[in-house]
Amino acid sequence: MAMEFESLGSVPLAILSVAFLLTAAYGTGGVLVSFVRLRNGREFDLALLRIVVGLNLVAFAGVVFGQLGWLNGWRSLWLLAGLSFLPLMVERIRPARPVGALLRGDWRAIDRSRWPRSLWLALLAAGVTLGPALAYPSGWDELVYHGVLPRRWQADGGPEFYADLPYSAFPSLCEVLFWLMAPLESVIAPRLLIWVCWILGLMVLDRLVRRQVAGEASVIVTCAFMLSPATLMISANCYVESIQLLNVAAILLAVSLKSSDSGTTAERAPPLLLGILAGGAAAVKLTGLTVLLLPCLWYFGRVWQDRSTWRVMASRMSVYLAVAIGICLPFYWRAWSATGNPFYPYFGEWFSSDLARLEMSRFHHDIGGSFFGVRSVETFITGPVLLAFNDRLFDGSFGWQALVILGLAIVALVSIFCRRVGRLALWPAIVSATLYVFWYLTAQQARFAVPTLVAAVVLASFGLRLLHRTLRRWVLVLLLATTFASLPWKTVGYYLGSWETVLGFWTWSDYVDDGTDQRYLPLVNAIREHTPPEAKLLLLIEHRVLYLPRANVIGTPFFQEAIFTPSEEFATPDRVLEVLERNQITHLVVAKSAVGPDRAPEWWDRMSPLLRSIDECERQGRLRVVWESEQHVLFGVR
Repeated sequence: MAMEFESLGSVPLAILSVAFLLTAAYGTGGVLVSFVRLRNGREFDLALLRIVVGLNLVAFAGVVFGQLGWLNGWRSLWLLAGLSFLPLMVERIRPARPVGALLRGDWRAIDRSRWPRSLWLALLAAGVTLGPALAYPSGWDELVYHGVLPRRWQADGGPEFYADLPYSAFPSLCEVLFWLMAPLESVIAPRLLIWVCWILGLMVLDRLVRRQVAGEASVIVTCAFMLSPATLMISANCYVESIQLLNVAAILLAVSLKSSDSGTTAERAPPLLLGILAGGAAAVKLTGLTVLLLPCLWYFGRVWQDRSTWRVMASRMSVYLAVAIGICLPFYWRAWSATGNPFYPYFGEWFSSDLARLEMSRFHHDIGGSFFGVRSVETFITGPVLLAFNDRLFDGSFGWQALVILGLAIVALVSIFCRRVGRLALWPAIVSATLYVFWYLTAQQARFAVPTLVAAVVLASFGLRLLHRTLRRWVLVLLLATTFASLPWKTVGYYLGSWETVLGFWTWSDYVDDGTDQRYLPLVNAIREHTPPEAKLLLLIEHRVLYLPRANVIGTPFFQEAIFTPSEEFATPDRVLEVLERNQITHLVVAKSAVGPDRAPEWWDRMSPLLRSIDECERQGRLRVVWESEQHVLFGVR
């Protein structure tokens, strides 16, 4: 049994699959970036944009072809292979110089002394944070759906919707990328890809900061962001905010470059490029829809500065909106065609009158907004300060360095109105403010606000540039000190343990057991030992299904709509057994107490009649206890 678990994932295959995907992204993005004709960007900037744009386009191709049924089995790898060689079909596409030298094996052509500092920064971050990215998943979201959906989609031949797992109807750009890699490796690869996107996001941010402050100052500012507790959190787990961070940073970088679409005039913010980046951000999750507004605000700002440009800006914004909507539409259409609700499981009242669906939608709204944050005028104003240290209120924090960044951002804002700095600095201020408002109105978790922090850091770099040399040094010292003071030292063991496991000092079983409070893996082993291979499980209050060795469905009321929702209608033993028989359930797994973040007290109280009915089924001998632990009970259905 241990051997079976240890062989689920493969580090070498995970690295190969991510490299394969990045090659396809670089090839696809290279074709598009070449047509945009960006002018004032260095080759390293363009190489980064190629990868970011390419990732969004690869996911777009995956969701379109996947819904058409063209990517069954190993066919997704053929798609990646075709996209990898796409630049060869366009003669004028050439790799950026450092990348081209590497592809030719010409190491001497690379002048290491002139490597971008962002590359050294990436190597530093890799040494510290790579361990968890090469490890088995152990986080809640990974075990519930990030790692589950790619495997189920691979088995079923496409990005399907599963009624027992409502998150399968998310826009799911990240999960589509995971699925495209799944034929090679599907356990470790999702974590590794998210970590790579995090690294790329840091590199793009460093390029933005270096436009205002160079040398050690840019490295310190970027490191202050990188070592923020919330930023480290999204790198050490399969959190899709890394993709959001990457797309938002790429939008800021794209606006800083210029294109010559007409051949005669130079204009910032090429609409085709912005459309792909913003559309990709919107396709990650619902909160990404906010990003669609950002380029619109840029074009409106241009018209505000010069009213005579409104026709040109209107044309550009039309192109942008057409591309952005076209990129994200297939991801929402997938949910709409399967459920009748493009925002499933949210906003159910807009699209349905079915009682079970309405109850499920209300439940997800409650768990999304009830746990973290406080909505008041005072909190709205003080939120940026509270995010620096109040990790209990926001399920994480930005660290004390966020206060220094906030101070520098205020300096930049004041300087804009005093005309000491150009109006271009107003752009990251608008981006940060817009993202902050939508974050405040939705789920107030610190990691959801990381893209907001990206724009704030760019704005802070404008403020840092304005300081006198001596004052700037003292501010950088303060930034270093607060960054060091805010490091999440309690997670050091997690990083060390991950590296030790990757290097073979611990088994993957021990690693996952430790990461799941030593209560989940015993259930996995018990199911393997006490149920036949053809068994089908129904899970109540336990949603982590990634490692379960038998077919299973989630039956927790209100979390999903298909089974036991609303639970009050199944308050008799006969109704419970009827549901189990109709769904061909052979075994029932019940958690004795609420597990994970997907809970709200008033909803769990409503499940009490159902749980009493299950107890009555046991007393009547219609359910028998097969195995029991401190946290779980495994019943067999007679």
